Amino acid sequence: MVLEAVSLLFIGFIVGLSGAMIPGPLLAFTIADTMRKGKATGHLVIVGHALWESVVIVAILLGLARFLAENAYFIYLIGGVFLVFMGLSMMREVKDVEVESSRVGSSVVGGVFYTLFNPSHIPWWATAGLAMLFKGMEMLGLLGIALVVVGHWLSDFAYYIFVSLTVHKQGRYVTRHRRRISIVLSLFLVGLGLYFMIHGLLKLL
Repeated sequence: MVLEAVSLLFIGFIVGLSGAMIPGPLLAFTIADTMRKGKATGHLVIVGHALWESVVIVAILLGLARFLAENAYFIYLIGGVFLVFMGLSMMREVKDVEVESSRVGSSVVGGVFYTLFNPSHIPWWATAGLAMLFKGMEMLGLLGIALVVVGHWLSDFAYYIFVSLTVHKQGRYVTRHRRRISIVLSLFLVGLGLYFMIHGLLKLL
């Protein structure tokens, strides 16, 4: 049983890491949040991320996986619109760096929202994530599900803490290029949002 438990943790960690390392809105928010507050906030961002994922996982286990997968186009469209809006808002704030740097926002709430409005997140859990949950249940029942989820979250914490600490430690460089980095992040969010909106429209047609 110990070997099975360790293998499920490992599966959850590797699957989670493969997803965490793909650039997305949560990564952009983590970098911007760390820059804005002048300290590593990745662990708080992932607390919010994990809170929302808990809701999604429970919903999937209650039988909503098929419904979510069938309505993926709507999720992509709504999430895409939100990301474009946030990207444009960030771009407007770039022209006044001092105002941006003084803003106080919740890293945890940001973790929730940038996960909630990531259009690829729920469809991923309704497909690949669901397969991971089933694997855990097949091997150790509810304990197996808990183990793969914990492994998944450990990878999120590890990667985003690393990213946040790296941005914080390079504070002098980040401060010098703050405006450029903010512009790149805002353009990234807008581009990602447009991509998801197009993807949603193609699914609808």
